[in-house]
Amino acid sequence: MRALFISGVIALGLAGCAGDSALTPTDTVLASSTGDAAQAAALISAYRVSKGLSPVTVDSRLNKAAEHQARVVAAAGRLSHGSFVSRMDQYGISGYSAENLSAGQNSVDGAISRWKASPGHNSNLLMPQARKIGLARADADNRYGRYWALVLGQ
Repeated sequence: MRALFISGVIALGLAGCAGDSALTPTDTVLASSTGDAAQAAALISAYRVSKGLSPVTVDSRLNKAAEHQARVVAAAGRLSHGSFVSRMDQYGISGYSAENLSAGQNSVDGAISRWKASPGHNSNLLMPQARKIGLARADADNRYGRYWALVLGQ
């Protein structure tokens, strides 16, 4: 059975999670990167271990899924999980999975701190089934500038 946990941060008044509605690209994505994934895994692992849970490692498929969504939301200028299940299938991700989105934070630790402060996102960070993560950021020429996507999986 496939179980999904999905959350999105509504940062700085950003219109949030529009379900499965399509996002229309309105902004130019200047860059995207999964280069902060190792730092995110270390921060999330330390947090999870402090709560008696297993650490997480970086997974390239989860990075690709995260980068896909970071670019989509950056181009649209708003957060949405879109067709999360379809995207997980597209990247070969099965089992428990969850996604956190955020916008406006300049650093990976800023995004993770915001997720820790949000009950739904914190629940995803502490999902007992999580063993791997993918993290990406995308930069756009709009008012939020930087968009983050975190995908957690088994």
